[in-house]
Amino acid sequence: MYDRLGDKVSRYPWVVVVAWALILGLLLWKAPRKDQVSKDGVFSFLPPYSQSLIADGVYRKAFFPQGEDNEQAEEVQKDQEDPAGSSVVIVIRRTDIASGLTDADKEFVERVLEPRLLQLKETTPEGRSFDPSMAFAPVPDDKQRIKKISSRTDSRISPLLDSEDGKATLIRITLRGEFLDYGNMLAIARIEEVLASSDVQKQMPAGLQMAISGSATVGRDMLLAEANSARSTDHWTKLLVIALLLLIYRAPIVALIPLLTVGIAVTVALRTLTWMASEGWVGFFAGMNVYVTVVAYGAGVDYCLFLIARFREQLDHGSDYSESIRKAVGFVGAALTASAATSICGIYMMTFAEFVKFQQAGFAISFGMLIVLLCSLTLTPALLRIVARWAFWPDVRKEHVAREAGWIPSPGLIESLHEKGLFDRLWGVVARALAARPGTIFVVTIGLMLPFAALAISWHDHLRYGLLTDLPQDDASVRGARAIQQHFPAGVTGTAIVLLKNEAFRSPDERELPAGKISTEGLSHRVGISRILIEKLRPRFDELGIKDVRVLHAPLGLMPHAQKHMREQNRIIRRNSQTVAQRAYVSTSGPLAGTVMRVDLVFNIDPFERSSISQLGVAEEGVRKAMEEALAEEAKAEPPTVPADLLGKTEIYTLGPTAGIRDLKTTTDRDQIRIDLLVMLAVYLVLVALLRQPAVSAYLIVTVVFSYLVTIGVTFLVWRIKEGADFAGLDWKVPIFTFTLLTALGEDYNILLMARVTEEQRKHGLIPGVLIALTRTGGIISSCGIIMAGTFCSLLTGTLGGMVQMGFALAFGVLLDTFVVRPILVPAYLILLYSDRFGPLGRILGKPKGLPPHTPIADAMEDPDDPDNVLESADKPLI
Repeated sequence: MYDRLGDKVSRYPWVVVVAWALILGLLLWKAPRKDQVSKDGVFSFLPPYSQSLIADGVYRKAFFPQGEDNEQAEEVQKDQEDPAGSSVVIVIRRTDIASGLTDADKEFVERVLEPRLLQLKETTPEGRSFDPSMAFAPVPDDKQRIKKISSRTDSRISPLLDSEDGKATLIRITLRGEFLDYGNMLAIARIEEVLASSDVQKQMPAGLQMAISGSATVGRDMLLAEANSARSTDHWTKLLVIALLLLIYRAPIVALIPLLTVGIAVTVALRTLTWMASEGWVGFFAGMNVYVTVVAYGAGVDYCLFLIARFREQLDHGSDYSESIRKAVGFVGAALTASAATSICGIYMMTFAEFVKFQQAGFAISFGMLIVLLCSLTLTPALLRIVARWAFWPDVRKEHVAREAGWIPSPGLIESLHEKGLFDRLWGVVARALAARPGTIFVVTIGLMLPFAALAISWHDHLRYGLLTDLPQDDASVRGARAIQQHFPAGVTGTAIVLLKNEAFRSPDERELPAGKISTEGLSHRVGISRILIEKLRPRFDELGIKDVRVLHAPLGLMPHAQKHMREQNRIIRRNSQTVAQRAYVSTSGPLAGTVMRVDLVFNIDPFERSSISQLGVAEEGVRKAMEEALAEEAKAEPPTVPADLLGKTEIYTLGPTAGIRDLKTTTDRDQIRIDLLVMLAVYLVLVALLRQPAVSAYLIVTVVFSYLVTIGVTFLVWRIKEGADFAGLDWKVPIFTFTLLTALGEDYNILLMARVTEEQRKHGLIPGVLIALTRTGGIISSCGIIMAGTFCSLLTGTLGGMVQMGFALAFGVLLDTFVVRPILVPAYLILLYSDRFGPLGRILGKPKGLPPHTPIADAMEDPDDPDNVLESADKPLI
């Protein structure tokens, strides 16, 4: 099959090149750009049965039922939500005097800042980028990107926007669209332009500080960081690959061929994916192109290296260009396909995850590797055939030039080392050491790696899930969020919305009415329950980590300044506030009318911290218990207002970032176990099919898993040292991507090694075959490992913290596998196995049948029948 493929490519190279060019051109013309089909976010990729998404469904059904006119209720709901919610939040603060904001500061906000922001509301449409020359023309209401501006001038919510210490106030700008919407870019840029304008700066009182945050600003910074990381990664990937290829070959044309091949393959793969996404066949999350690019470049360049190495070998043996291409494809095609199949099958197992991003990444990366394999087996040999004698320029060849003719190429780095015998001697030294003391080397190597693996296991749950922790700490949204948390409760950046559902919330007269109908008596009934709930809950605030609660009878919260504000309002305003709170904190229409009560919890810790997950569970149970106690008290009243049969029937649902993070952790924890098992099973089955050695294949899987644990342990340690006490853990995506990629890609080198071991054992015997295979594969596998690690290093140039961590982990893991696992742990184990060091267990561990009771290790030291004895060369000095 591969001989025929090589023959066709060598005979019709221009047809192959034109075919790939047409495919590329068609996709560039027809397929949409990635930003036109990509979707971002985190919680939106959770499975539909996640508790936070179920809670969202209950919330919408209770407060925004379909077919109901709920515009007023929706507006009130926005007023009562967290001031740093899905919006842009400007924090204005003064820290240079103890009394806080002055009258001049407040006047500046009301007379200077707010009017200019209101002007933006009238003139700012949806926009994906900031153009200073764009006219500030009036925009129709339904086209205005800014939906609402709330500040301390709105007496209904001013206690929510003014800090208790009096040193800060917030302006909340609600935008149309989600927080990761590119359409927010223009509005946010214009808001920042207003804050930085000379007009505003001149009128701003001395010492007053302004910062910007809010979820829309965080989303903007995330999108910019992802775009910058993608550009930087793509740029540095190509530069690193070019540098490494030039270092290896010292021939610019042959160095550019893998780059051109993989570049075309990646573009074809990504454009095909965006086209399929536009048709609704697959999903495409923002940032996925980075993973596809990096993995495809690493694997694709490796494939090209093996093909070019065999092509050059055939030329050196005297074959002409066409024959060299045919033989090269014929010899390495099956091996490359088997290697790629292992990686593709392993990575494809991610599609069985529950978290949709993992599903999409599994398909996309596997698809990218498939396209890269096809391109490497067709386009690379076609380009080699076309450039022919110029491939290794400045070494210009003639047809049929063999070594005997006296032509010796000017070698690249790798070839120079081979000519001097340095590689052979280096790996020969390793081989002789393994032959002499396999057990000692095996145990010592395991012992040195084991502490890091233990660290990975003990810290496996030390992960971070926050958006802010992934962004550079000098981004505007991060600095603004830190400023907000200095004056407001830490939990204000992510209030937990708890929904309590029970028919007991309907008053006795309402239970006689049709579903969906409520009464005035019902309002008093629910206000009474709300008051008792707080009476039961308030003594436990410290225990539950609660800083403030907003409920039906206290919609502005329980903080002293909020309570004082309510007391200072006249009776009419208080009555109006009660009506507003009724719509905001109790379902008033639809099938759930009167049965759902809302309780907003503001915690005293950052809602994105890992500890907030457990705290949320404790708080939920505390609220449930307090509500049951309140209902039990109402059931004992005379006359009872709550039937006894409804006690203990309260259902609880929670919305908010902490609830989403909890679902994210629960889902990805399940995915980690599922994907790890499926990846190991898939790769193991491929190994067994290729090697026909089940026990040895199992050991190869164990080595890669052990290598992964060591890698994660080292990554934990490096970031713990780097960030010190501020270390919040590894990004939640790092473990699962690192395991999948290292396991799937790492077995490539084991397959190549074991294939050569089998070949050499037929000629030299069991143990000599292992040692000779080690020395013969050392150079090319080391080169491929360095290039693979180099491509992963490009992730280190990104600005997203999780991407940087992943780049380090993948690069370190590949190097560990290349220079420790493959040349030490695998050969040492095989030597111990074949020399019968495992005793009766040897048969279980894969010792071949018919093996003599003991094969002397010394027999492997020299092979007099091998004219190119690489082991003997190890006795010579390296330099």
